[in-house]
Amino acid sequence: MNWGRVSTLSLSGIIGIAVIGYFVGLSDGVPNPNGLADSPMAATSVSEAADRAVKLIPAITYAEISHSAMGPTAEFQAIAKTLPQTEPYDLYAEIKPSEADKAASSKLRGARRAFNGAPPVIPHAVQNTSDSACYACHSSGMKMAGLKASVMSHQFLANCTQCHAPPPPAPFQQDVKAVDTSFVGLPAPKAGKRAYPGAPPTIPHSQWMREKCSACHGGPNGWAGMESTHPWRTNCTQCHAPSAALDQAITWKGIPMLPPLEVTKE
Repeated sequence: MNWGRVSTLSLSGIIGIAVIGYFVGLSDGVPNPNGLADSPMAATSVSEAADRAVKLIPAITYAEISHSAMGPTAEFQAIAKTLPQTEPYDLYAEIKPSEADKAASSKLRGARRAFNGAPPVIPHAVQNTSDSACYACHSSGMKMAGLKASVMSHQFLANCTQCHAPPPPAPFQQDVKAVDTSFVGLPAPKAGKRAYPGAPPTIPHSQWMREKCSACHGGPNGWAGMESTHPWRTNCTQCHAPSAALDQAITWKGIPMLPPLEVTKE
């Protein structure tokens, strides 16, 4: 047997297969990341190319985030509309806030925060979920199995767990999570001050990340005891003045939209 001839034929066959695979790969186009539609260039018609182009989500820079409209995609909005909605709410029904309910709501609200003003922790498991799943329940106060999801008090942001700490994964839920600390935050304000008896109270907290007043104070989403008696009025700051200390821009040495920090030098 001529081994030299066999080796030559085998090598020629391998090279031929490699060349065929190379050109087949070129004809298929560049692979797309998982979760995105096929490239518009791979479409077989103009309408198909336009449909695929719409499904691609363009990336934006950090400088564009502050003035860009952010939210769920059109496909997700269509899915969210099929979820069970809350019962009708009478916007003009008489509301009598209870001090006992307000105290209970304040206690529960404070128990989910490391300190007053901190983002609340996530009180339920979030394994195998996404930010779209968070928005499905927390965008409009979804009710399910006797529970009601709190409503987002700020605009849609894409990374919920960047601020809201989730519970540990299932294998680590029994571990001790307590951390010794001597930090004591400021007490949560109970009510805003009034310029005179009968005047609208001022807003006793910063509105930063709390732009949606109805998330706590109005409509069917408000905390018990903290509901507004006139939820039909949509411009809250027309009567309720924001805090002059917490909502005003400060010097470059501090952080905008946060109260100025007092540092004691020893």
